[in-house]
Amino acid sequence: MGQPADHAALLCAVADALLQARRRIDGVEVMVSDLIRQTAPEDRSTALTQAQALDVLAQEIEALSGVLRRLGQGDAPDQALGAVTLADLSVRLGAVVGVTHDNAAASDDVELF
Repeated sequence: MGQPADHAALLCAVADALLQARRRIDGVEVMVSDLIRQTAPEDRSTALTQAQALDVLAQEIEALSGVLRRLGQGDAPDQALGAVTLADLSVRLGAVVGVTHDNAAASDDVELF
């Protein structure tokens, strides 16, 4: 990709910061799970569905961190995006740089807790 070394270092530092944020979300997910267990049974399903948004957020942050790390290591944008396993995120990011995904996975490819 041909970028100055300080750009590469910054991209990798931001990738690391995103992974740290993702780990903090893991702690929040544990707390939310504990709270859901204390929720009235009739409200539990709704609460669990809403809480899964945290899990999707954590997976998106991890994917974005991976893209930044790959860019920082010199990968071309299409290569960096090719490693994103969240199809909807990959398609959205790819559209920005003109990368199309002919065989993108279903948009429900996130792993929910």
